[in-house]
Amino acid sequence: LIRKKPTREFQASVELGAGSWDNYRSQVDVSGPLTETGNLRGRAVAAYQDKHSFMDRYERQTQVYFATLEADLSEDTLLTIGADYQNSDPTSAGWSGSRNLFDRKGERLDVRRSYNNGAKWSKWEQYTQSVFATLERSFANGWVVKGQYTHQLNGYDAPLGSVELGPDPATGLSAIYANKFTGDTRSDSGDIYASGPFSLLGREHELVVGASASNSHWNGKDYGKPTYVNGNKVVDFWHFDGNFPEPNWGKPTRIIDETTRQTAGYTTARFNLTDDLNLFLGMRVANYWLTGSNDSTETGKLVPYTALTYDLNDNFTAYASYTSIFMPQVYNRDRNQKLLEPDEGKNYEVGIKGEFLEGRLNTSLAYFEIHETNRAEPDTEYNAAPTDPSFDYATQGMKATTKGFEAEMSGELAPGWQAQAGYTHKLIRDEHGAQLSTWEPQDQVSFYTSYRFKGPLDRLTLGGGARWQGGNWQEVYNRPKGRNEEFSQDAYWLVDVMAKYQISDHLSTALNVNNLFDKYYYTNIGFYNSAVYGEPRNFMVTTRWDF
Repeated sequence: LIRKKPTREFQASVELGAGSWDNYRSQVDVSGPLTETGNLRGRAVAAYQDKHSFMDRYERQTQVYFATLEADLSEDTLLTIGADYQNSDPTSAGWSGSRNLFDRKGERLDVRRSYNNGAKWSKWEQYTQSVFATLERSFANGWVVKGQYTHQLNGYDAPLGSVELGPDPATGLSAIYANKFTGDTRSDSGDIYASGPFSLLGREHELVVGASASNSHWNGKDYGKPTYVNGNKVVDFWHFDGNFPEPNWGKPTRIIDETTRQTAGYTTARFNLTDDLNLFLGMRVANYWLTGSNDSTETGKLVPYTALTYDLNDNFTAYASYTSIFMPQVYNRDRNQKLLEPDEGKNYEVGIKGEFLEGRLNTSLAYFEIHETNRAEPDTEYNAAPTDPSFDYATQGMKATTKGFEAEMSGELAPGWQAQAGYTHKLIRDEHGAQLSTWEPQDQVSFYTSYRFKGPLDRLTLGGGARWQGGNWQEVYNRPKGRNEEFSQDAYWLVDVMAKYQISDHLSTALNVNNLFDKYYYTNIGFYNSAVYGEPRNFMVTTRWDF
């Protein structure tokens, strides 16, 4: 995690923005020395956003507060402490997507883009509070020892209610489905490592040795059997305005009390075999314990890593890497509520990187393969018709292989002209050759550019870009017809443009227009047999004052 750091010179900025659908945002960032010598520095950031939406009734308020101090305890010792708080509070939030895919007979629905199936009281509030400290000591021989500690609280409060199914074709009626989720996770994590140079066989190399540990405790309550006012769940699907009384949640149907502990020791070394050839060797020994409703233990798990880089000339470097995968799955459970085994596997990558114009322009081309033994994929049949009200989303572990390549370019093509472009192709298949994660597009292209004019227009910057993705699809379970069906989306472009004007040395204003041609597209299909539209054309005007 990279956090903003205090600066040795005073600096401050204020940003105010306003945009489509009553989207208002403000931010204050102040940083600088707190003593005459500058050995104590501080930084504070506060941001607030109140954003409505193209969807009926939906609104989200977001708050961020961050403060940190840096102290030079000596010429070689740096202490950093800080705290942050983030809160996201959406209202009239849907249970999953904002619209249903099928009516009660299993026929496909056509619903307006602004339709919102969430009740007015439905929300998914999430908050994070953390404090952190870092102590770093540098030595004359080039070695650095660094220790870090973080205490964090992640909480959520989610009384959720939305239209459960599409309408009855004859009456237009449907019903509300509601569950409530509350809880928090308290975690402590620490990491300490030493890094620096060492000599071997007449050459200088680099070494990192470290250890980490974390402990997190998840307490939660789910309410899966609410009592509806007068026992009524019926709503008019086509004219639903969110006005539906919040049910009595009753007693919890699931109580979560789980503790996850992880420890690891790790080391990595960079061997400079020649001036052009470098060898990286590393490994991590991981230990993992989960106690609670589903106990799970993995100890002494060895995760190796190795890589080679070779400088072909002054511009190009070729590389190859291999690493093992070990990722415990804390939240993914099958339809029997059994925790999935850790996702394990291997990752391979080969590629070439380029640097031009004295480092101002960078390029890369890579081919990669990822082999997983227990990739979590949605259990679409169960999720379309959960049999347990206290457990309504299941996954299943699958063997999977991902193959793909990507090409990227970014940097300054000429003075004042910045550009970035990329192309990615990837394909994920199971052990039988069937494609997985089909909603993730196989092909994606993006490019952005900006140009700051010279001469009389030197205060003006214009820019824009586009994103393209190939066609994708999702297989969903049609409960009324008792069969799987495929929903697909054609390839599409999204175009964004911007203009910025530097009014003075300290004041600037910018206009951003997203989805310039107002493309209709989905960001997700299939989650609980619902869909989510992408944002229509929208704009944001931001003014920034630098002190």
